[in-house]
Amino acid sequence: MQINRFLVKTVKDMLSLDTIKLALFTGIPVAFLWFVIGWVLWDPIIALTSQIINWIPFSIVRANGAFVIIFFLWFAAVLISYALFIGLFSGFLLAQKKESRFEAINFGLIFMLALLWALIIFYTWPVLNAKIQYFLTVLPFQTVAEGISWLLAIYIFYNLFLITEYFVVFIFREPFIQALIEKNYPDLELEKGGSSTKAYSRLFYDISLFVLLSIASLPILFIPVANFLVVWFLWAWLYKESAFLGVCSVVCKEGELEKLREHRIYFLSASLLAALLNFIPIISFFTPFFVMTLYFHWIMAQKEAA
Repeated sequence: MQINRFLVKTVKDMLSLDTIKLALFTGIPVAFLWFVIGWVLWDPIIALTSQIINWIPFSIVRANGAFVIIFFLWFAAVLISYALFIGLFSGFLLAQKKESRFEAINFGLIFMLALLWALIIFYTWPVLNAKIQYFLTVLPFQTVAEGISWLLAIYIFYNLFLITEYFVVFIFREPFIQALIEKNYPDLELEKGGSSTKAYSRLFYDISLFVLLSIASLPILFIPVANFLVVWFLWAWLYKESAFLGVCSVVCKEGELEKLREHRIYFLSASLLAALLNFIPIISFFTPFFVMTLYFHWIMAQKEAA
């Protein structure tokens, strides 16, 4: 598939020290902001998620709540093991290594830990699932409902973090894309003709629809497989059209937009691939930059081929 060729270039750009610093300088303050807001609004959000739990039959929560809990256990295991590994071995990793090399090792480490814990959960799934379902059965409904409500609240705030970070990156996308042009096409002179108004209109539309569909789909989070697919699709929807228009508003000439929009399969493939990064802790900081870089390399290839 065509996306493979641009994926290699995108990964190289993501591993550059400038991109890593930019992603962390954007993601960490936004994450801290929503941590503070979550601390202040925790009780009202818990009241909302508790009400949602009450709408769902307890048999469904008991049978499928284990899947939700196991996912959050995996998420926490990746974060904790990464923090422990860096705390214990960061000195060794930094020894006689360039800073950019250390950042590349960080990326690889997070992916390996994510894969490792996924494999552990996969091979222990029957026992782990049975144990959690047992506790969901013996514990009082109120206790189970409160626990699941907490997980739903975390999911809501995580989505708000993703939206906010994407919005911030979108606003300041032009300097980032200009840096990509200077790095990959230093002799290129662009004739900017894209519409920023159209890009922002689509961004607000996608964010609004994403919020509404995310709220409507909360009960589906208790249906295994369907919950993963729904969340994955919604995250992909958030990026698919608006990220393309955002990049095109910087690098496309007037008249190129409609021709490029005919390649719907690429948009879907790129957004679905980028949305997968949101499932991995810390790596999700890079998702907006990743999807825009993926679109950038594809658009530039299309312009060269024209």
